[in-house]
Amino acid sequence: MMKRLGRFGLLLIFACGLCALVSAIGGVKFFGGLLDTGHAVGDSANAFMVALRDNKLNDAYAMLTPELQDQQSKVNFREAFTGNSIKDWKLSNFSIKNDVGYVAGTATDEDGNHFVAFQMINRQGQWIISGYNFGTLGWIGTVVDPSS
Repeated sequence: MMKRLGRFGLLLIFACGLCALVSAIGGVKFFGGLLDTGHAVGDSANAFMVALRDNKLNDAYAMLTPELQDQQSKVNFREAFTGNSIKDWKLSNFSIKNDVGYVAGTATDEDGNHFVAFQMINRQGQWIISGYNFGTLGWIGTVVDPSS
């Protein structure tokens, strides 16, 4: 009887260990996927900020959705951002719901720190800007955290 309980106990411990391993691997894959998605939306917003900092305004404008480009012409966009003194930024708030993303943080220019936020839409696997709020440099489109 004791041998039987010993074998049953070992089998039970093995089964629990196997379940824990499967759960851990599944959790890593699930949360890894969420982090990859958050990383991608942040990378797109960061690329926009790099283009502005480097004064590549045509590249930055190309990162806007066609609908947003309809609301703000390339000429108006260039007027708003020509001569900007953005030198650094920190994007610290990321949220995603379905194909809508939100990125927010601060940007630093010669006048100090300013709030920045982006509404992003995932189209064909690429996050593009459908709205932005640039504090002192203005805003256009809708910028709402989809998780709210």
